Amino acid sequence: MTGSTRRRFLGSLGVATLATLAGCSGGGDDGGTDTPEGDVQAGPDGRTVFDPEEITASVGETVTWVFASPNHNVSGVPDHAPQVSIPDGAEPFASYGADGSPNDVAEEGTTYEHTFETPGEYTYVCIPHLRQGMVGTVVVEE
Repeated sequence: MTGSTRRRFLGSLGVATLATLAGCSGGGDDGGTDTPEGDVQAGPDGRTVFDPEEITASVGETVTWVFASPNHNVSGVPDHAPQVSIPDGAEPFASYGADGSPNDVAEEGTTYEHTFETPGEYTYVCIPHLRQGMVGTVVVEE
């Protein structure tokens, strides 16, 4: 490599390295395709899990699920899966809406929110990934 070619190569390598590091700095919202903030991630790194698997919230608190990979949903509707349980008097909840099919899934990067008004333990699932054990829990305290 000649001296001028080597300098250009090293210069471009330095720019690429800085650009890579800038993306790792966590310095705010750059308007890119980063996963939105939320309380629970559905399918982080393409895995069939909710992360965290269990969270605690207060009555009246809104929990936000972020769909970190495609083909997931959130179902707190007892009629849709035997693993789902909600406290007596609590409203069922689902990311696909009251009129949607339990097989409807969210797009990657979207969010779903639910406000919990009744104390107790809510066990919810991802319908498409029941067999893989994609189950989560929200414990709602007074």
